[in-house]
Parts: sequence; C-alpha cells; structure tokens
Amino acid sequence: MFQHVLCVYPYRYDLKSMPFFPPLGLEHIAAVIEPHAHTLDVVDLRQEKGRTKDFLRPETDLVCFSVNWKTNAQFIREEILSVGSKALVVVGGRHATEDPEHWLSQCPNINVLIRSDGEEATEDLCCGLPLEEIDGLSFRRNGYVYHNPNRTMGSVSDTIRPNRSRRRYKYEINFQGLRTGMTIDTLSSSRGCPFNCVFCSFSRNPWGNKRAWSARSPESVVDELAQIDAPIVGFTDDLFTLKIDRVERICDLIIERGIRKKMIVNARVEIARHPDVLRKMEKAGFLMLMLGVESAYDKTLRSMRKGFDTAGLREYFKVLRKSSMFIHGYFIVGNIGESMEEMLRIPTFAHQLGIDTIGLSTLRVGVHSGLEELVASSPGYHVTPAGKVYSDQCSSKQIRQLRRRMLKAFYSAPQLLRLLRKGVRNGALRLLPRTLIRLPKIALLLAMQSRKHKKKNTVESPVRRVAATK
Repeated sequence: MFQHVLCVYPYRYDLKSMPFFPPLGLEHIAAVIEPHAHTLDVVDLRQEKGRTKDFLRPETDLVCFSVNWKTNAQFIREEILSVGSKALVVVGGRHATEDPEHWLSQCPNINVLIRSDGEEATEDLCCGLPLEEIDGLSFRRNGYVYHNPNRTMGSVSDTIRPNRSRRRYKYEINFQGLRTGMTIDTLSSSRGCPFNCVFCSFSRNPWGNKRAWSARSPESVVDELAQIDAPIVGFTDDLFTLKIDRVERICDLIIERGIRKKMIVNARVEIARHPDVLRKMEKAGFLMLMLGVESAYDKTLRSMRKGFDTAGLREYFKVLRKSSMFIHGYFIVGNIGESMEEMLRIPTFAHQLGIDTIGLSTLRVGVHSGLEELVASSPGYHVTPAGKVYSDQCSSKQIRQLRRRMLKAFYSAPQLLRLLRKGVRNGALRLLPRTLIRLPKIALLLAMQSRKHKKKNTVESPVRRVAATK
C-alpha cells in the first residue's frame, strides 16, 4: 500500500482548441491506483495557481505525471524535477511514450516510464510485480536504464472508470479563458480504429503498430454515463459508430433509463447508411456527430485512403443534413497536391453538403502517421520542426491566413441562422441560460481580439520598413 499518491496533469495549458476537458487518461490511472493507496489526490495544474511541490506531503511515496503533448516541455520538466528523490516518480502518456529517452535523460529522478496505455502496467506495478517482468516499462536500476518489451494492448476494461468524486474542479466550456457556465465531461467507450487514413497517427500505438479496435459493453458505458453530473459529455473514442448494433444498444439503454444528456461523438460518414439509428441517437440525446471529410477533391481523398469520394459524400449528406444533430466536418488545409485556390473551395463545398460547423486543421506529420513517405515523394513540400507540412507555393503563414479566410467565409449570417434553428430543434439552446448573461463579456473579448489582430496586420514593423529600404 502507498501512503499518499499524487497524480499530476502538469500543464498550464495544453490544447488551444479544447483546453477545458478533464485529464481522463490520468483519472483512469488514478482509478487503478486507488485500491492500493491510503490517500490519493489528482491535481490539474491548468486549474491551479500552485505547483506540484505545493501538493506533496511528507508521506507522499508515489507521484505520477501524464505527459501527452509537446507543449509546456520546460514547465513539465521543472514539475517532475521538483519532486526530488523521496517518492517513486512514474511518468506516462503519449508524448512520453514516443520519446522515452528524452524524458529519462531530462529528468533523472524518473524511476519508471510507462509506454502506451498505462492501466495494465500500473496495476502490475501496484501489485508488486518485479519491474523487469512488466512489459511496456522503462526503468532505472543501479545507474542504468532498461527498456522492457512493448506490451500487447488488451481489450478495453469494463470496470476501470474515473472516480469523479475525487475531482477538485468543475470543468466548464470556456472561450479564451472566459467561462461559459456550461459544464462538460468526457467518457471513453472504445479505443482504436480499423481504418488506415494516411495522415492519422492515432489509429496506431506510439511505436507504429496498428491498434485494434476494442470497446466496452453498452451496459458499462451507460452505467458510467448515468454517474456523470455534467449535461454535456464528449466521447473520446476515435470512432464511436463502428459497430451499429452496439450504438443502437447504447441508445436503447439511455432511453430506458431516462438519462438526459447531450453527447458528442466521432463518427464516419457511413453512418448515413443507417437512418433509423440516426433517429434513435437523436432521441437518446446525441447532439453532434464529428466527421472527417478532409478535402473537397477526389484526388486528395484517394491519396489519403479515406474510403469514399465526393460523389459518395454528397449521397451520404442527403441523409445526414436532415438530422437534428449538429454535423461537424473536419477539413485539412494544405493537403498535398492542392493549390490555394482549391483549398479555398472548402467553405463552398461544406455549405453544399449541409455541414453545420467546420474544423480546419493543418496537415501535420505525426509519429508513424504515414505522411513521411508521401511528403518525401512530393517535390516542393517540406516539414517544419513542429511537423507542419507546407510547400513552395503555400507557406505556413499563408496556410494560417487561408484558415482565417475560410472560417470567415463559412460562418456567414445564413449559416449562423441555420445553427440557431437547429439548436432549437435539438434542444441545445436549453443549455445556454447561464451562458447568455456572459455574452456581453464574450462579445467584448471578441471585439478586443479583432482590433488587436487588425492592428497587428496593418501596422508595419520597423524591421519590415528597414528591410524595404535596402
């Protein structure tokens, strides 16, 4: 038994687009450790003014850090080093898995680094299994670092779920740090994806092997959903709708138990083949389907191995746009082989399909994503140190400018009116009363940012003026 365990999410900020989600992976690890600890705390430094050292106790004998993203690297290093050598220090998470040597060299007080999904390895560690017998572990002993064989990932557990009663915070949807008053939570019901989109690294484990799709039982999913207080729940699944019978069973259980939540899930456009299931999802409270469209051109969809073309998309969206659920479309700006003029067609294509909201991301070479070979074989294309793809014809800066133009073009007055009408149909507007009183502050913040951005782009810098005179 550990005397006191401290689980830390060591970020001041992480994802710019969604900075308000709870650290679900770390909470899963805490759920595994809890039976083996007298006391346990889960601390999210995004929500705290203090640092890790402020939560250490004299009896703290295990400290776990979740390192998932490249952001805040120096801050994370300082947090890990602040623990010292009195407690067992364990680090896990996707980024730690991708580069274990970096973190072990930067933080000599790390005793154990868990690679890939950590629940099973953490359970072995808590049960006292010798370190050299735990697959998926890197650990120190007598001044040396040892890397055990990779762990074969098992099926997703029906029983491991976060103990939300231990949370120190309410997670509210916020805009640029301004809280909206709407609480949100997340739930993991499956892991993995059987498809092979070229740009995607999340369908593979961090050492490049294909990750088999594995799912929890519908009963366990709905049991956890019933325990969540937040009215909005985002499913973290890479692909929630793979097994239609399972989706339908989850909907039936939600309806039978009278659970009233608004839920957001990742799906594929092929869900349109099952209009009866779409209607049942609407009845169960599903609010938004997030779909990877990625491009308006067949040549790009083929090179990405998306499994559909634009004609197929148009047929699918004849069904999807009739749904009362919001339909969110993901698109990539800067696809290989697309000119700037072709990229700018995204808003028009999205309007034609009947998409309600769009997300625009830049093409990025992730670890084991499969894009490396495609970029290498495409003359004129390059990769920044951060992994972003750009070309001689379209720089990274131009891609950012194109994104802003597309968002402005897409979210026209008619499109916003469409969203408002659909929000009435699907009940989303019922979630807004607390937010409405904060709209003046949000509007003021938007206006200030707009003026700041305009000033930045219209006032010429002294460096630019000097360069222009030479």
